[in-house]
Amino acid sequence: MANLIIDDHSVVVALSALEKVEALRGDVTVTRSAVTGTRIVPDGMAEVHGVRAPGTVLPGVIMVGVWRSGTVATFAACHGRGPAIVIDLDGAQFDRLVVTVGDPEHVQ
Repeated sequence: MANLIIDDHSVVVALSALEKVEALRGDVTVTRSAVTGTRIVPDGMAEVHGVRAPGTVLPGVIMVGVWRSGTVATFAACHGRGPAIVIDLDGAQFDRLVVTVGDPEHVQ
């Protein structure tokens, strides 16, 4: 499962070795100043829409990679239909990050 690493300057979606293969890319890093909002959702996969380009999907099991819907690009690292953090961005490579986490209340 991907880890969210948040500090004063950046937000990093740190992918496992397997997730890097599934996503066909490395870790995702954005500046903190690009973050416009965050929220916790009960099902991260329900937040991911559009066409996979590139990435890996097994419905209800895994969504790792980039999804594009119109002009919106979402990077997802979702495993199962569990809780996730959605991070809205402006001026970054992606418009949103959606990452499943074990305990979203304790991600800082």
